[in-house]
Amino acid sequence: MTERFVFGFVASVDSLWDLVGSGLDASELLTDVDREFVDMFDDEFGAGVSLTSCAQEVLAGELDENHAYPYARVVEPILTVVAEPVGMIHMAHTYYLPNDSFGRWNPVLATLGLDRLAELWAAANCAFPWPRGRTPPRDWPCVTELSPPMLAEIAAELAGGWRATLTTVADSVLADGDGPDRAGHTRAEMNDGLEHLATWVERARTRSTARRRCVGPDGNSLLLVMDGGQ
Repeated sequence: MTERFVFGFVASVDSLWDLVGSGLDASELLTDVDREFVDMFDDEFGAGVSLTSCAQEVLAGELDENHAYPYARVVEPILTVVAEPVGMIHMAHTYYLPNDSFGRWNPVLATLGLDRLAELWAAANCAFPWPRGRTPPRDWPCVTELSPPMLAEIAAELAGGWRATLTTVADSVLADGDGPDRAGHTRAEMNDGLEHLATWVERARTRSTARRRCVGPDGNSLLLVMDGGQ
């Protein structure tokens, strides 16, 4: 069964981009990254391209266009150690929503009245480690920044009546020909995912006491990293 995962991180994007060209040592920075992730990364790219070597290029500010995809893979482990991880949304049933949107949830979010979130969900608008404002060379894994102004808009939407509306969405919008059980599982998963997201949004908007290199007391963004099946 193909699935997706969305990982949330609270971070100061100014501090995050300060890492590029900072000269920090990648081995030291990534000390606490899960060994299984390191091995998986190194196995995927083979000889000459490792998690540590790619992170070192980022920290040295010596970006290689040929390593665009490995750099996209480096974002999650870097965020794990410099930002504040806030959780994971599991897209098992909602991966199969019957639409062709990049983020799968987008049309349903619009149906729920979450129009701003529908615009931003799975938007590849965070180019890190490439220069800010640039379109990322690779859009997968998909990294989305929800900036403080965006978080305010999304918080207002999530404070509305989407929960009640979700109960009335037609089964055909949620599942394709697999009956009410499949639609029910999809509805429940989206409800849980949006509840998690609402918690993350509030966490990002609250004054932080996290002692992380790239988390400030105020003005943080919420970064969403979407990975898994395409």
